[in-house]
Amino acid sequence: MLRMSSKSLYHPKQMFCVLVLTCFSLSINAQTDSNAELNAFVLKAYKSYQEKDQQTLFSLHSESSPYFARFKEMILADFSRRQNVTIKGMRVLAVKADVHADKATLRLTVDTDAWDIETGRKAEGFQQSDHTLYLVKEQGAWKLWRFTETAEEFSDLYLKAPDDERANLVARTKPMTNGFLRGLLEAGRGLLEDRGEDLHATEILELASRLAKESKDIESDAGALVGLGDVYLAQGDYIRAADNYQKVLTLAENLGSKEAIAAMSVKIGNLHYQQGNFAQAMQHYVRSVRLYEELGSKIEITYPLANLGNAYFALGNHEKALEHYQKILKIYEQLSSRSGAAWLRNQIADVYAAQEKNEPALAYYNLSLKAQEELGNKSAQAHSLYGIGRVKFKEGKYSEAVTLFARASMLARAGNSPEILWKNLNLLGQSHRALNENDQAQKVFGDSIAVIEKLRSQVAGSERDRELSFESKTAPYLEMVKLLIEGNDLAGAFLYAERAKGRMLLDVLRYGRADITRSMTAEERDKERNLNTSMTSISSQIRREIALPQPDQTKLANLEARLQQARLEYEAYETRIYAAHPELRIQRGDTQPLTLGEAERLLPDQQTALLEYVVAPEKTYLFVLTRGPGRNTSSGVGGGTGLAGDKNASALKLRVFSIPITSRELANRVTQFHQVLAGNSLGFKQLARQLYDLLLLPAQEELEGRTAVGIVPSNQLWELPFQALLSKRDRYVLQDHALFYAPSLSVLGEMRKKDARGPAGNLVSDSSSASILKVSAAATDTAPSLLAMGNPRLSASLVSRAQSNDRSISLGDLPEAEREVKDLGEIYGVKRSKILTGLAAQEETVKAEAGRYPVLHFATHGLLDDESPLYSRLLLATSSGNDDGFLEAREIMKLDLRANLAVLSACQTARGTIGPGEGLIGMSWAFFIAGTSTTVVSQWKVDSASTARLMVDFHRQLQSPKDHAGVSKAEALRQAALKLMSDPKYRHPFFWSGFVVVGNGMN
Repeated sequence: MLRMSSKSLYHPKQMFCVLVLTCFSLSINAQTDSNAELNAFVLKAYKSYQEKDQQTLFSLHSESSPYFARFKEMILADFSRRQNVTIKGMRVLAVKADVHADKATLRLTVDTDAWDIETGRKAEGFQQSDHTLYLVKEQGAWKLWRFTETAEEFSDLYLKAPDDERANLVARTKPMTNGFLRGLLEAGRGLLEDRGEDLHATEILELASRLAKESKDIESDAGALVGLGDVYLAQGDYIRAADNYQKVLTLAENLGSKEAIAAMSVKIGNLHYQQGNFAQAMQHYVRSVRLYEELGSKIEITYPLANLGNAYFALGNHEKALEHYQKILKIYEQLSSRSGAAWLRNQIADVYAAQEKNEPALAYYNLSLKAQEELGNKSAQAHSLYGIGRVKFKEGKYSEAVTLFARASMLARAGNSPEILWKNLNLLGQSHRALNENDQAQKVFGDSIAVIEKLRSQVAGSERDRELSFESKTAPYLEMVKLLIEGNDLAGAFLYAERAKGRMLLDVLRYGRADITRSMTAEERDKERNLNTSMTSISSQIRREIALPQPDQTKLANLEARLQQARLEYEAYETRIYAAHPELRIQRGDTQPLTLGEAERLLPDQQTALLEYVVAPEKTYLFVLTRGPGRNTSSGVGGGTGLAGDKNASALKLRVFSIPITSRELANRVTQFHQVLAGNSLGFKQLARQLYDLLLLPAQEELEGRTAVGIVPSNQLWELPFQALLSKRDRYVLQDHALFYAPSLSVLGEMRKKDARGPAGNLVSDSSSASILKVSAAATDTAPSLLAMGNPRLSASLVSRAQSNDRSISLGDLPEAEREVKDLGEIYGVKRSKILTGLAAQEETVKAEAGRYPVLHFATHGLLDDESPLYSRLLLATSSGNDDGFLEAREIMKLDLRANLAVLSACQTARGTIGPGEGLIGMSWAFFIAGTSTTVVSQWKVDSASTARLMVDFHRQLQSPKDHAGVSKAEALRQAALKLMSDPKYRHPFFWSGFVVVGNGMN
C-alpha cells in the first residue's frame, strides 16, 4: 500500500512522531456504528499490511471489484521489496470521510516507522503518504473496492479537466497534506520518467510548486524545482535545468542535508553528462555515491551507480559500464521498477552494440522497447528504436533502418527529446544517402542541424562547457558537406564546413565574453578564492614532498589525486556560478558563420589563398578560395562548374578537392611526421613529400604565385607543420608561402575586424595590408606597446613540482631567453616597452598589467597538459602565496586582454586537445577567449638558442618599415625562419618550422 521511488527528487523528510503500535483516529458525521466499523476496518487493514498478513489483507478487498487483481499484484510486489524491512509502527489519520449508506470514501495520511533489518537504519522510500480508500458494504461488512494514491488520482483528473474546472478541483482536494504534495511530485516524476510526457509533467510540477508555496512547504517546493529541472534537462534546456538544480543544491548545503546533497549531485552530474563533460559528470556521481554510502542507502544509491555506468561508457570503458548496468538491473528487477529496468536494458544494449555484439544488443533493445511501449514512454521507445536502427544500418539493411529511424524520430519529437532526436535524424539522413535518396537526406540533415543549433543556445556553464557540448554533434554537418559537394553545391558545402568549426570562439568574438568575476557576490568570490587557494596549497605540499631526499610516493599519489579532485571542484563551482547569474549568458547558438560572399573580403588580393580542410571518417575535403581575373566561380572534384555569384562581381574562385584517405590513416601519418620533426631526426623528407602530395598537390595550380596562405585545419591536421612539407620542386612550403592558421574563416573575419578597431576599439585602418603592430602607426612615443617576460627565476619547489610527472623535463636557466626579451626592448623602444626577467617576471604582474599592452611576449618554459589542456601553463616567478608561478590556460582565459599579438616563445604552446567543432583547445584558444587576436606558438619542445634568434628577427621584421605599413605577422615569421634556415647549423626543420602564426596572420 506504500509505493517506493527508485529515484529521489526530494530533500530529507522531516521525521514525524511515530507510535509503536498501529493507530487510527477517524471523526465523521455519520452514525456511531459506521464510525466504529470504519475505524475497525482501517485499523485491521493497515495492521495486516504492517505484519505482511496478505491473507487478511486480501480478505478485506471485494472480490467482485475489477481492481482486485491489480491490488493483489501491487501488495505482493511491495511485500517482496521489503523483505529486509520491518515496520515498527504506523500512524493513520483521516483527512476526509464521506459515508453514504453502503458506500464510503476515506482520505488518509499515513506515516510509517520502517527500519532496515540489515543496517539497523531507517528504511528508504517510506515518506508520508496520502491514500484514498473507496469502500462498499457487502453482506453487512465494509470491503475495499479500490485503493489509490490521492495525488496520482488527482493528477489524472487535473490533466483531463478543462482549464475553468481545474481551480474547483484543487479547492475540493484541500487540505494539501505533506503526503499529497509529495505524491504530486512523484506523479510528475512518473509522467516524465515512466511515460515521457514532459508537458504534462510540467503542469503537475508547476502546480505542486504553487501549492507548496501556499502551504509554506519548503521541501515540496524544492522537490518541484528539481522535478522541473529534470523536465528542462530532458528538453535540452540546460541553462534552466542548471538554474533549478543550483538553487536546490544551495538550500541543501545551507541545511547541511547529506541526502539532499547526494540527490542533487547526481542531477548536476546528469547535466554535465548531457553537455559532454564526462569528467565532471563522473566527479558528481562519485560524490553522490560516497554520500549515499555514508547514509547507508541501498536504494537511492542505485541511481548514481547506474549513471556512473553511463560515464564509463562515454569514456570508452565498456566492461566497467556493463558491470555497473548488470548489477543495478538486478536491483531494479528486485524492486519491480519496470521503468528503471527498461531504461537499463537500453543502456546494456548500447554497450553490446558498441562492442559489435549485435545479437544480445537487439535482444536487450527489444525487451526495453516492449516495456517502454507498455509504459507509454515515447523518448525511451525512440532510444530503443534508434539502437535497433543503428544495428540494421551497420548490417547494410538501409530500408529497414529508414523505417526504424523515421519512427524513432517521430517519437522523439512527441517526447520532446532533442538529444535523441538529432541523432536519429542524422542516421536517418545517412540511410537515405545509402539508398541514393539525396533530397530526403538533405532535408533530415538540415532538421538534425536545426535541433543541434537550438541545443547550443541552451548550454549552461563556461566557454569550455559550451565547447564540450558541441564536440559530439558535428556528424550531421560533415554529412551535409559531403552531400552538397556530391551535388556540386560548393557554396552550400562551404557554409556547413564553417558551421562545424570554431563555434565557441565565434560567439565570444561577436558578442563578447561574460565577466564572471564582476558578477559574483562577495560570498561567491570568497568561495572561488578558497577553491583556488586549495589548489595552490596542494601544489605547495607536492613541491615540498618532491624536494625531500626521499619523497613518499604513496603520499605524492594521494596529493596528486587530491589536486585533480580540487580542480574538478573548482570547475563544478564555476558552472554553478554561471547557473546562478543569468546575466552571464552571452548570446549564442544563432551565430551565423560567414557566407562565401563574405569570405571574399578575407582575400585582399590575388596573392592570397585560403585553404580549409574537412576531415571526414572516409575521406578529407579541401576547400580552396582565391581571387583572380574573370567572374566568381566554383568548381568541384567532378569537373562541374557553377556560378558562386553574379558574373559582374569581383572574381572569387572556389575549388573543392576530395582526398582519398581515412581519418585514422591521416592521423597516423601526421603523428609520424610530427614525431620525426620534433625529435630533430633525419629521414623526414620522404614523409614531407608524401604529405605534400596528399594535402597540397591537388591545389598546386591554385597556390601558384600566392605569397600568403591561410589554413583552417581539421582534426589531426592541427598537429601538422605544413610549412615543413616538401613540394615537387624540392622546396619547403615556407620558402614559397607565408603561412598562418585559423580555427575557421568566420573566426578569422572577426579577428580582422577586431584588429581594424585597434586596441582601444577605434578604427585604425581599413587597409588589409596595414600593420596594426607598427608602433608608430597606432601609438604615441610613450604609449605602452610591449610587455615581455624572459628567463623568470623559478623557485626550486616550482621546478620540482613541474618535474613531478616527468623527470626528463629540463627547466634550467634560459640566458638566451633573457637576451631575447632585452633585444625586443631595443626594437620597440625603452619608453614603450616593459621588459621583465628573473624574479621580476612574475605571474602576478601578467595578471595585473597584460591588459595594457598590444604586444605580449613570453620567453620562458612551458608545460603541456594534454589530458586537461586548460591546465597547460607557462612557468613564471612568483612572490606571493596567492599564485604558484604556473600561469595556466584557464587563468589566461579570465584575463581582459587587448593584445593584437601574443608570442609564446616556449615549448609546445601550439598543442592541446583537438575538439571537433572548435579546433585546438590549449594556450592559443585561451588567449583568443581573453581577447587576443593572434598568437605565435610552438608545435614541439624547441631549442632555446635558435628560438631566441627566430623571435628577435620576427619582431624586427614586424617593426621594419615596408611601404610605411610593415609586414604581416605571417610574412614576418617566414622571413625570420628563412634567415634561420640559411644557417647550416639550423637547416633542419626542427629549428625553424616549430613556430606557427595562429589567428590574424594577414595583418
